Amino acid sequence: MVQFDNQYRQVKLKVVYYGPALGGKTTCLQYIHRITDPQRRSRLYTLNTASDRTLFFDLLGLDLGRIRGYRLTLQLFTVPGQVQYNTTRRAVLAGADGVVFVADSQASQERANLESWNNLVENLRANGLDPETIPLVLQYNKRDLPGVLSKEQLNRLLNPKGYPAFETVATTGLGVMEAFSAICEATVLSVADRLGITAQGDALTRLVANVRAAIAPLVPSKRPEVEAPVVLRTAATGTLEPQELVAEAVRANTAMADLSARLDQLSKQLRRRVEELQSILVFSQTLSQAREPDEVTTAFFERFLVDLRVTAGSLLLLNPRNELVEVLRRGLAAEPTMRRASQGEVPAQSLLTSRQVFRLDLSELAAGQGGEAWVEEVRGLGFQHMLAVPLVVRDHPLGLVTAYGEAQRGAFQDEDLELAAIMGAVGAMAMANARAWHSLEQVNRNLEGLVEERTAELQRALQRAEALTRQLEAKNRELEVAYGQLEELDRLKGELLRRVAHELNTPVTAIQTAARILARWEQIPKEKVANFVGIVAEESARLAELIASTLHAAALGAGVSGNAKTSVAVAELLRQALAPVKGEIADRQIKVSVKVAAGLERVTCFAEQLTAALTALLKNAVEFNNPEGSVTVTVVPVRQQGRSLVEFRVEDSGVGIPPEELPYVTEPFFQGGALLTGKPKGLGLGLAVAKRVAEMHHGSLEIVSQVGQGTRVSLTVAVE
Repeated sequence: MVQFDNQYRQVKLKVVYYGPALGGKTTCLQYIHRITDPQRRSRLYTLNTASDRTLFFDLLGLDLGRIRGYRLTLQLFTVPGQVQYNTTRRAVLAGADGVVFVADSQASQERANLESWNNLVENLRANGLDPETIPLVLQYNKRDLPGVLSKEQLNRLLNPKGYPAFETVATTGLGVMEAFSAICEATVLSVADRLGITAQGDALTRLVANVRAAIAPLVPSKRPEVEAPVVLRTAATGTLEPQELVAEAVRANTAMADLSARLDQLSKQLRRRVEELQSILVFSQTLSQAREPDEVTTAFFERFLVDLRVTAGSLLLLNPRNELVEVLRRGLAAEPTMRRASQGEVPAQSLLTSRQVFRLDLSELAAGQGGEAWVEEVRGLGFQHMLAVPLVVRDHPLGLVTAYGEAQRGAFQDEDLELAAIMGAVGAMAMANARAWHSLEQVNRNLEGLVEERTAELQRALQRAEALTRQLEAKNRELEVAYGQLEELDRLKGELLRRVAHELNTPVTAIQTAARILARWEQIPKEKVANFVGIVAEESARLAELIASTLHAAALGAGVSGNAKTSVAVAELLRQALAPVKGEIADRQIKVSVKVAAGLERVTCFAEQLTAALTALLKNAVEFNNPEGSVTVTVVPVRQQGRSLVEFRVEDSGVGIPPEELPYVTEPFFQGGALLTGKPKGLGLGLAVAKRVAEMHHGSLEIVSQVGQGTRVSLTVAVE
């Protein structure tokens, strides 16, 4: 499992040496440690738990290249070979990115080799690793002893799948580095594949070339002396027998070893940081002593080259026409980045626009691979490494400074980039301050006049603000008056509509009563009776519909100011709501069912408005229903978002509402139902009234409908 160390921008690859007891794993690891780290920059650790041990070290000095800006590093582990330490082997194998199986070539160890191989496969699977895909290399060790199995015999025994296999003698180092090189390359390729690098042909080629170039010089002509390992012991004093404790001890010891390696690395970084801080301190002191812009510019450029350990570079600054010009130059006849590229742009200008520190390592590019003439010019001058730092002050570009290093200088590391960025920022600020110094006297002379002018402007602005404030206050008072008038007009409109509805209700009732009497009066000629009755019924129905619409309009426009909620019996409320639609219910033979929850006898509400809303819902349920259909009225208490409400639910078996009309049915005067039932009655205010009444009661109106299957309308009111 690839480990990403974001703090140090490293990718840690774990390779485990596995095999039977006394097969040569420890000797291999000791040999590799001595070869790869002759300066002893990293330590070889042995992790002791109870009576076994595991070796471990970080290959910090081996540069295998980079993947997406992260440096590749290796961690090598060995596992105890004795069968009783299977828990330890399994714990060490967890998260491995590659495995080297070290087999004992002696014929007497044939069974031990096979058992250890099978144990490796079992422990890989136990750790969630696929034995078929994990990079794996075999070492047939102890080839210098008599009576060993042939390579072909060992391949038939352990390597039917044809993994890379090497004949080795760990005590002399014969073949050890070749096997190590193979597992390094296979592991790096596997990690690159998992990170999607294999799709980038050039990047993968450079990565493989880096791995091979890093390991190729490490095959020595003779075996060096092996360093004694550093021993890390657990704090436990007793023997760890349970498997869980053994595994925990291995993990703890591994963490201790990793921490020790990190401390070594941190110590080196701290020394580097101290050197950087000293350089920055000297650099800042040098700039602080210079006053004139030319002095600051020269001091900055010279110190920049010294601290980056180069002898060639250029300082480019923007002139008043916003053009980059060479101000200072060392070790160059001309700045390469000022040469125009194939597309006509100037690379130095592009580097400044990017606002990012730019690093170029020509050792990673083949001849002609850079694609631009200026890159080949740098190569032709004998430089291998290039660094460019934009000089920016408060997001304003000032210029660009470049540095060129030869091959012996080595590539610019991340620490060099950080130092260059800091020096660039400090230098840019110092140059900007020096430029500003010369204009300071003029600014001081003009400052008093400028302050007076700005003060006068502020006073005028304050006066305008005060005038605007007074105007705003006057407008607010006018709005308050207008709002009061609007409320009064709204109240008068509701009162007028209610009075008109009340005055019309009496003659309509008389006409309907006369129509019923005439329908039973046998003395009048039948043709006249029928005609008269039809006229009376038609006109009375039209007047009734007008009254209902007028009541709807009154409920829609009426406010609640000045009115108080009253406690009303639910049964009385429903009786009054059903009364206006009883005739139509009978005519259409609609079956009406009323269900009221037990204990819900009264509700506190604006009775008149709620009655109008329920009448509107019932009228819609009847009017848009099928003959002999059904209407169900349900009244139940509910809770929504922690609030107590009463729900009046009206369900019908009618024609339903098309989905495209559903969002508009609560708008005043909307009569979409004409598409289903012919010309609708009323003014289209029923559902608009119901929604307004629900809002007056701090509730809501919810409509669910399906064409051909009916409609359910739920009106909720808050409980006081």
